[in-house]
Amino acid sequence: MRRFSANYIYPVNGSPFKNGIVEINDNGEVLNVIDTKGELRESRNLEFYNGIITPGFVNTHCHLELSELKDELLQNKGLPNFLNDIVNYKRKEKSDNSAKSIELYDSLMRRNGIVAIGDISNTGITIKIKKSSRIYYHTFVEALGLGDNSNEIFESNKKLFKDFNQNELRASIVPHSPYSVSKELFQKIKEFSEASNAILSIHNQESDSENQIFIDKSGDLVKFFEKIGIDLKEWKPTGKNSLESIIGWLPQSNNILFVHNTYSKKADIELVNKKFKNAYWCLCPTSNLYIENKLPEIKLFAELAQNVTLGTDSLASNTSLSILDEMKIIIKNYDDFNFEKLLSWGTLNGAKALKIDNKFGSIERGKAPGLNLISNFDFEKMNITEKSEVKVLI
Repeated sequence: MRRFSANYIYPVNGSPFKNGIVEINDNGEVLNVIDTKGELRESRNLEFYNGIITPGFVNTHCHLELSELKDELLQNKGLPNFLNDIVNYKRKEKSDNSAKSIELYDSLMRRNGIVAIGDISNTGITIKIKKSSRIYYHTFVEALGLGDNSNEIFESNKKLFKDFNQNELRASIVPHSPYSVSKELFQKIKEFSEASNAILSIHNQESDSENQIFIDKSGDLVKFFEKIGIDLKEWKPTGKNSLESIIGWLPQSNNILFVHNTYSKKADIELVNKKFKNAYWCLCPTSNLYIENKLPEIKLFAELAQNVTLGTDSLASNTSLSILDEMKIIIKNYDDFNFEKLLSWGTLNGAKALKIDNKFGSIERGKAPGLNLISNFDFEKMNITEKSEVKVLI
């Protein structure tokens, strides 16, 4: 058994307490959480650290298979140009460095205090690493296609889904985005997901052009599709934004992650609150700035959204894979943002979204959430700083 203490324990399921103690067994399970009421006494085998102790982080949106693209794509080009670069990358034969990059950044995320990840996959290249990783993965097998070949596409998705399952890795089949999935393919995903109560994820309102293509078939996404040879003759604008246009094609009872939400407004949040029982809003601030040079209306989500989570996206659109760094971006832009709420976004809410809150997300007896030490903490403001760092304790 190991006994950990710090200036404050942030259990997430309750208020932080000063000079608390967390007792952990050899399997990483929490045996006891002790509130000393601030009166910590020296005792045998007690490890005291300056800073705060939190549960391990949960990253609900990542693309591990794009790890090879670190520092390869230019910033602030907008989503359509970013997508064009990704398409060109996927058309190339993968180098021998792909698997090495995946292994490297899986290890880096663990060192960054991440214990669980919702990861987007289009291939099986991450299977080997995920099987041996210390991180828990839920893989979102991504479906996309606007043509009349939805049967062929979905059968390919099911094959990849089975490959993950046969390797004892949790997986779901999910739509890429509102603008890249046909109505027929959406319907197949919906029926498949409802039958198994699967967790879903969808890129949502990541650019203004996403809304434009649905409203009146204009904007840079239309130009992107024309550039890569996708025929939009059958595309019928709805006069509504992207979320309003496809909301009926998504299961309403499943856990579903709406990811990015850079251009989502109050009405969009209220619509999702009304229509879905288990909706989660995943914010990826660094990626949003990298691609669109714009953040979502984060304060609006804090006020109106029932469940918010954090993601890193991929190294194609990020310089690091760190939930702490995502928190820093939010604090940098909203210096009065409540840290307890922010921490819940990066831990317990993510665990609930991935249906693993029985083990991860909070420091509670019987769980094995991992323990992070955050140093260089501002105890006057009770918040992280630009200099805050994370160290994995267990």
